[in-house]
Amino acid sequence: MGSAMQSSDEFSYSAPAAAGNVGQVVQSSGMLNDWVFNMFAAVLELAHSLTLSGIYIAALAVLIGLRTVFDNPTKFLGCALIYVYCCVQTFALFQHSHFVTDFTEPGWQTTAKSLWFAVLFTGVFAWGVSRALQSVVVVAMTSGLGQLLGPLDPRKFLDKFRSSDQDLEELEGGTAKNPKRQNTAIMFTDIVGYSKQMGANEAAMVAKLNIHNEIMRNQIVRNRGTVIKTIGDAFMVRFRSAESAVQCGLDCQKAIGDYNKTKMADDQFHIRIGIHMGEVIHTGTDVFGEGVNIAARIEPKCDPDSVTVSDVIVNAARNKVPAHFSSIGRHPMKNITNPPELFKVFPLEESAAQKVQKTAAAGAPAAGGSPGGVFKL
Repeated sequence: MGSAMQSSDEFSYSAPAAAGNVGQVVQSSGMLNDWVFNMFAAVLELAHSLTLSGIYIAALAVLIGLRTVFDNPTKFLGCALIYVYCCVQTFALFQHSHFVTDFTEPGWQTTAKSLWFAVLFTGVFAWGVSRALQSVVVVAMTSGLGQLLGPLDPRKFLDKFRSSDQDLEELEGGTAKNPKRQNTAIMFTDIVGYSKQMGANEAAMVAKLNIHNEIMRNQIVRNRGTVIKTIGDAFMVRFRSAESAVQCGLDCQKAIGDYNKTKMADDQFHIRIGIHMGEVIHTGTDVFGEGVNIAARIEPKCDPDSVTVSDVIVNAARNKVPAHFSSIGRHPMKNITNPPELFKVFPLEESAAQKVQKTAAAGAPAAGGSPGGVFKL
């Protein structure tokens, strides 16, 4: 890479030493070149190391996986560690790059520029590129490739290496002859006005139902849920934790909301989601019990485009998901002696007032309207 001059324990490069390589193209011609463009030129030089290139490609893949399928705090801690590693590693590399040393006065300026390049690299390459690739993955999962990408869920891969997972074993271990009782979060969903739309235009509703099912299954897999059964447009899903159930409900509404933004009113669909947690009986292929019945009764109390949960869910999930909860009181429920207090769930970035305005603007049917598929309980 040209000749280098060694002074004490530091390496520095003279401008002529850069002749004959990439450095010949980049000259010191102002602050923008020295403090921005030289970072990109130095990265091209770093890319000559196959080992480093492999490490950074692996880091991008891990970042995409963390942000796509994991919740906090796993997502936050994992991403933070990768960003810190990228900053530390690239700082050490930039300190000895001739794209820094040739155009910078020795001393604190070299350190400052190396640190700035390290932060810039992490922001552009580690954060920015992984964000862009993550968007591509999410679009792919919600546009017909969900079933193909589902088996690549890294959490499923990690589960194979667990020596024991008592909760999972108990959930899956029940049989019709030997049922198991387990505290489980149950989620019910259905499409608003499904029966009416099916009667008005069956072909169009079937097409929307297929899209709905694809979006729902992608989010359920992402949040480690298990579909117990479906009837028409209605889903019955179980989760091992209240926070996973709530996060899944929010993710489903967000994904469907994003889809609706790209469609005319006639091509949109809206869903209700109700969630409760309690002791239920697992038979391996089905679940029974009052906890299931309460969850089924909550879902019709929900407004379109919303998630409604019981006080049990709120107590278990509060401060564990990026959401806030607004009480709507207790409502009578058929065959339920002591119905729980119900709460509407809102993403942290969305206030209750905004949610009410959005629901009213959408012109969706009011809560309690005719449901689609109904589970007989």
